[in-house]
Order: sequence, then structure tokens, then C-alpha cells
Amino acid sequence: MKVIVIGAHSSVGEFVVSKLMENGYISCAVISDENQMDLMKKRGATEVVLYEERILPTLFNGYDAAIYLTGVNPKAKTGRTVMIDHESVIETVKEAEKQGVKRFVMMSAIMANEAAGDDSREIGAKEMPDELLRQSNLTYTIVQPGAFTDKPGNGKISAAETLDSNELEISHEDIAEVLVMSLETEAAFNKTFEVAEGDTVITKALSSL
Repeated sequence: MKVIVIGAHSSVGEFVVSKLMENGYISCAVISDENQMDLMKKRGATEVVLYEERILPTLFNGYDAAIYLTGVNPKAKTGRTVMIDHESVIETVKEAEKQGVKRFVMMSAIMANEAAGDDSREIGAKEMPDELLRQSNLTYTIVQPGAFTDKPGNGKISAAETLDSNELEISHEDIAEVLVMSLETEAAFNKTFEVAEGDTVITKALSSL
């Protein structure tokens, strides 16, 4: 499977690129800073592309799947505003469909489905990208992680449609593993779920969704 990683320059993206290589995938790292090209190659990217708007109409040609890392603030805690570029998501999903991508895995925000009336909720700021992807014809997976930590990954998580805690965290490495493992775990197809550190091996947690 050939996988394109949008936002590979992020802390999570670097791990995603490495794990794609470790699992035998051919990958294309899409980055925004030319200085990160060498790092992406060292991480194992088969191809590295510097993003420019003009390349979007052909960006996905030849790729089977996409992993989209939204502009989540790595310091954001549960319930706080998350910055997601809606227009970027809309354009990316439309082009992925048009260019033949079959799988689309998106890292979103853990509180994207906060109940109306929650003081921390900003209508549209979190829900729109998720809903847009759900309405597409792509086989999607939307992963809503807890607050990021710099802890080493241990390969164990909790994953469910809703996790019952206000203090959810997950390491960059483990969320990257979740995104990569979601690509071919059928139980994660067309699902939106929250994920945080836990006691269950990642493959088993995803298979139980």
C-alpha cells in the first residue's frame, strides 16, 4: 500500500513516517518546510514533497491511502480550542476522492463531539472537518487523541467511541502507531473514536472497536 502523509513535519508525523517504513509501506511525506526534507528521508519516507497549493490537484495520484494530521495544538488539553484548517481539510478530502484514494485516516481532536452547552466548545471549530470526512465517499477513520506527551510509546492504549475521563493523554509515538495500524484494521473503517494511553495492546484495542 502506498500512503501519503499530510503534515509529516509534525512531532506525530515523524513517527508516522518511521512506522510506515517499519511496516513495509511506501510513503510520501508532505511537508511545509524545505529544511525538513533530509529528516523525512532519514525517517524512512520513500518520497518527500514540499507542499504548495498548486500541486494539490495531482498530489494523491498513485496513492492508495492518506494519513492527515490536522493542526492540533500539541499543548492543547481536553476541552480547549483546537485549531483546524477547515478549508484545507475540505480541499484535501475532495482531491483525495477525485484522485482515487481509498483510505483516509485523520487525526482530529478528542473533544470534537463535545455536547452543546459546554463552555469550552466553539461551534464549528472542531466538528466540521470530522463531519466533512464522514460525509465523503472515502473509507475513513477519525482518531481523536488525548493531550500529547513526550513519553516513549509503550504500544498500549484505550480506544472507544467515548473515553470516560477528563485527563486523557497519549504519547506522540503511540498515536502515530494507532494511525498506521488503522490503515488496514477493518474494525476501524468508517469509525470515529477517542484514544489515550491505556492497558490494551494497540492492535487488539483497534480490533475491538
